[in-house]
Amino acid sequence: MRVLFRVDASVTIGSGHIMRCLTLAKALLKHGAICRFACRNNKGHLIDLLQQAGFKTLSLPAELFGEEDDALATLGLITEPYQLLVIDHYQLGQRYGKLLRQRCQKIMVIDDLANRPLECDLLLDQNLLPDMDSRYRSLVPAGCQQLLGPRYALLREEFYQPHCQRIPNHLLVSFGGSDEQNLTSMAIEAIASLKSLPVTADIVIGLNNPWQASIKQQCAQLSNVQLHIQTNAMAVLMQKAQLMLGAGGATHWERCITGLPALVVPVAENQQATTAYLDKLGACVWIGAYSDISPRIIADKVSYYLSKPEQLAAISEAAKRVIPKDTGTLQVVEQLTKSVA
Repeated sequence: MRVLFRVDASVTIGSGHIMRCLTLAKALLKHGAICRFACRNNKGHLIDLLQQAGFKTLSLPAELFGEEDDALATLGLITEPYQLLVIDHYQLGQRYGKLLRQRCQKIMVIDDLANRPLECDLLLDQNLLPDMDSRYRSLVPAGCQQLLGPRYALLREEFYQPHCQRIPNHLLVSFGGSDEQNLTSMAIEAIASLKSLPVTADIVIGLNNPWQASIKQQCAQLSNVQLHIQTNAMAVLMQKAQLMLGAGGATHWERCITGLPALVVPVAENQQATTAYLDKLGACVWIGAYSDISPRIIADKVSYYLSKPEQLAAISEAAKRVIPKDTGTLQVVEQLTKSVA
């Protein structure tokens, strides 16, 4: 099976779309698929990361104006047909999919906005929402197979494997690949202020983090924190932490499968509904909008929850119930294999 992924990363977009597609591509590769990527050459693109992982990547111009322009540029780089096109892009919808049909047999769209018509044979939305079964009813073609909910979350294999035990008072801080609001710096400042608690922390940022230099300087001044840049050890870091400070998005499902309690600040509008629902289920704690957060608020929340081990245990158990252990990326691969065969 030949598979083309159309997905982008940038300082503004972040790295989440690329990382989940990379997870799926690696899983498909193990099942004999040949995977390629097509990405815009934006500032903060991760084309080098994809190529280092062994995937040929077609480089599209950074400036493309609309779906048709993007589709024509993509078609201009395709030299052979593909059995499957995977689109993970909020700016591409029905028009793009229809144009790519001439070179791609089947299409899967990865989405969570449900805000535009889509041309696809399969739809993947791994988010957990009360209305997830009806959100796309008028947006996808009749007969489109919908893979909905975190049982289809695109998680790497290591998240299903036990690695280590939790360390008391140990935090994990990760606000996504870009963290445009610089919440990471706020969290580090909060950790530095917790003089009466024996807190340690792993700080995770992405290659596209625009505050990288100042964050390195902050961490260098603290003996109780360790900085990780574009780490491949997120599963281990989640399993050893007692509490996480982070954003919403795909990280929700990584936390849930590892049972990691989290204080969450959504950093994008599309993260709010799922974060609110998980908070309602007791699977995380939404501590506020990013515009209202301060180091003092973070410090107070961390201090409170670290002093309430029974509440952390309850959050952990609720999170574990969100994603069954026998589901995830392999479920998606199985469905794709059946559909494209």
